[in-house]
Amino acid sequence: MTDHEQPSALSGELLHQYCLSLHQLCHSTAAEPDFVLKLVEYDVLEPQGQRAVNWRFQANDLARLRKAQRLIRDFELNFSGLALVMQLLDEVAELRRLEE
Repeated sequence: MTDHEQPSALSGELLHQYCLSLHQLCHSTAAEPDFVLKLVEYDVLEPQGQRAVNWRFQANDLARLRKAQRLIRDFELNFSGLALVMQLLDEVAELRRLEE
């Protein structure tokens, strides 16, 4: 392996270390698996993997899940409303990023 190939392998290892399974994500946020399944169904979370047992979530998914929990709790949103609010918040963040 050349020096050029080594960082890819290392970043792949690091990426895997910072990915969370469905169980780990639920444990970290005290969320029920069915709640996370609904968030995936409504595209609030987008895990890697085809089936729930193989899903891997990134660190930003942890923050998104916590934000979703707060929005549902504070504003009593249903999943459709939550998906819309999260999409709008993402668009505002993107516009702010482009502004910089």
